[in-house]
Amino acid sequence: MAVHAPATAFTSPAQTETLIKDLARLHASALLVWPPPGEAAPDLTVAARAAGKAGVPIIELRPEADYRTVSRLVAGKTLAQTSHVLQYGDHVHRALAEVLARGSGIPAMARAITGLSHCPVMVVAASGELLAASGFGSAKKAAEAGRLLTENLASLRGGSWAGTGPFELELVSEQPAREFAADGAERPVRALGAAIVFGGELYGWLLLIEPSGPLDDHDLAHQRVIAEHGATLTGSEMLRLHSIEVAEERARGDFVDCLIHRRFADQYELQARARHHRFDVDRSYAVYVVTAAALTVGRRDPGYMSAMMRIIHAIEPPDERRTLAAPVGTSIVVILRLPKSPAELRDSLREQPAVAQYAHQLHRALRGKTGEDLRITYGQSGHGAQGVAAGYYEAQVAMGLARRTGAAPVCGYGDLRIFAAIKDVAASDEGRAFARETLGALRRVRSQTGDLEQIVLAYIKASGNLNAAARSLNLHRNTMLYKLERASRALRMDIRLADTQFMVWLAHHIDILASVTGTMSDELAPPGDDHP
Repeated sequence: MAVHAPATAFTSPAQTETLIKDLARLHASALLVWPPPGEAAPDLTVAARAAGKAGVPIIELRPEADYRTVSRLVAGKTLAQTSHVLQYGDHVHRALAEVLARGSGIPAMARAITGLSHCPVMVVAASGELLAASGFGSAKKAAEAGRLLTENLASLRGGSWAGTGPFELELVSEQPAREFAADGAERPVRALGAAIVFGGELYGWLLLIEPSGPLDDHDLAHQRVIAEHGATLTGSEMLRLHSIEVAEERARGDFVDCLIHRRFADQYELQARARHHRFDVDRSYAVYVVTAAALTVGRRDPGYMSAMMRIIHAIEPPDERRTLAAPVGTSIVVILRLPKSPAELRDSLREQPAVAQYAHQLHRALRGKTGEDLRITYGQSGHGAQGVAAGYYEAQVAMGLARRTGAAPVCGYGDLRIFAAIKDVAASDEGRAFARETLGALRRVRSQTGDLEQIVLAYIKASGNLNAAARSLNLHRNTMLYKLERASRALRMDIRLADTQFMVWLAHHIDILASVTGTMSDELAPPGDDHP
């Protein structure tokens, strides 16, 4: 704010000092003293002394420089500066809009901003991930920038940087950064940044690293224009890439869902969609089902599921295997491509160790994101789309059995060998009737100390050791003996005989398998040869 005042206002020393003090308190940038035409030149000694003490520059004008003339001059200068800023902003916007129109990606946008600002540039996601870096000149500088970014991430996430206007930030570190100073001196690294905000949601930041020392006002104004337009157009590119990523994830999820449930109209549709998703119908695959309580809640959060997908795809399986993963319901299905020669196509047993090894890798990678209740099951490897559908069915059966039997967090269908051996029996009417009649005789007899079925199963689990079975159920030995006698009468067979124990054990396993497969009947059926 510049103040234009006539010289007659400074005739009194006391009035002059009071006026200049008031102007200094109002942060006046300059005091313009105008002598009216026809009057003698004013004595500004007192005013100059007071202005010097207050830090307000004082300028004596010519009589021709009245208020209107000075106002017109200042307005013209202001308009010229504003026009220059607008022209430069238009130049920056056009240059970056060309990059956006080409769809070259965020790294290309960072290189374009570096070309305009002549300084290193970083594009950071709201999660703290470094999306692009340009202009650092060497890997050492880029690594130093990454370290500084990690240490100052909490500062970036603070409320002071959540706005949309450019801001200045000092990247502090416990280890002084020498890589960005031309003379190698230890000085703080300063950056000019702008938040990337759309719809009130923070997507990340654009940071321009000052190469050496603070910039002057003119260069800083240029950098602010670049940061403001760069953040807007970089955000547009981020939104474009995000929409493409979401569309690809949706298409991949739909393909995986159709693949595991055999929902293709014909073989031609399968082959066309398989080519798009790089799914080789002539290769062998293993299917994994991942479940956890966190997945049920995180299913509503696209960011959480995208992070899970990135973790899965970041696992590098040996022998150049490839994964196809997608959320299905409240679980994640991972399809792993296995390398096989034609001579090995009939021998899936050779692949099972590699299939199990990948399951354990998957469990280690996801456990930190999902919690300790993470459970992964997998089926046997199979060939083509039929093998994927069969593997998914087996993995789902293994998941249900593992929950019922308390199996290990990582479990394969082959690990539950007894259930795999009796699957045909459990699917038959005779097998279900056998289990229903055998267990029904025990379930109909109940008492205050527990049903006979659990007592008999505990006795069988203890290998017929009466004392061990009684301890496991917290029962007295005589009570346990009495219960076993009641079970023998209900079964009309002596429970102490091995044949009777095997009969109850077999009926129990058939009942578990029938229960698990029954709950899956609404979702899918065992794959047959009449589907592509």
